[in-house]
Amino acid sequence: MDALQGTFFSMMEQLNEKMAVFQNDLQKISTAPSTTPSTVSSITADFAVFQTFVTSTFCNLQQQLELLANQMDQFEMRSRRKILLLHGVQESSGSNTSQDVVKVVADKLKIPGFTVVNISRCHRVGRTSGDKPRPILVKFSDLALRNKIWFAKTGLKDTGITVSEFLTKGRHEAFMCARRHFGIKKCWTRDGFVFIAGDDGTKHRITTITEVNKLIGTLSAAAVVAPEAVSSVTPEARGSVAPKVSAAVAARNKRVARR
Repeated sequence: MDALQGTFFSMMEQLNEKMAVFQNDLQKISTAPSTTPSTVSSITADFAVFQTFVTSTFCNLQQQLELLANQMDQFEMRSRRKILLLHGVQESSGSNTSQDVVKVVADKLKIPGFTVVNISRCHRVGRTSGDKPRPILVKFSDLALRNKIWFAKTGLKDTGITVSEFLTKGRHEAFMCARRHFGIKKCWTRDGFVFIAGDDGTKHRITTITEVNKLIGTLSAAAVVAPEAVSSVTPEARGSVAPKVSAAVAARNKRVARR
């Protein structure tokens, strides 16, 4: 999908360049002594019709592409609804990851009766980086149990261990962008959705960075959080490469930073 979107925007850029060249040539023709006004008017009208047609076509294609991307994102997020990421659990060679998870749930979250039988899949994700332990991806056998552990995560306070949802790349991008603009305390996730709290207490549920950009224009942004203060998930943990932030988003980050 990312490759398809990249190709689409590349085609749009090339088409805009070609139309700019054509329009420049048209201006040159209009100033030529041998060109009659009727010829110029005819070419200008044809170009305007062509430009309108191409623009509307690409707009429709873009809307269809965004709809397809959103549907794929929803499908992928639904497949991750039983999964949580456990961060900060010490890693050692030969350790049993499932047993490590059971120990955290039993000792820290105080959930009785939890055993390896309740774990459908469990493994470390990402590449080893120094002394920092890799996140543990845990897929639970039951959605209700997953939710019970998610809402009990406050028991991990001051332990160095945290729990996060296994968001798709697009939702993780939107979540991190929202935290940078509105502050960590005003943004959270639940059931795969990103929530942003406004100054008036209203809650906004979003899933894409486009929706975050729309809220930036309507909500008063908090001070920008230092990058090192924002807890992020490795690209491997998200199951994809981290996306580049668009130029529009980068420009907004600069404007907020100057405040």
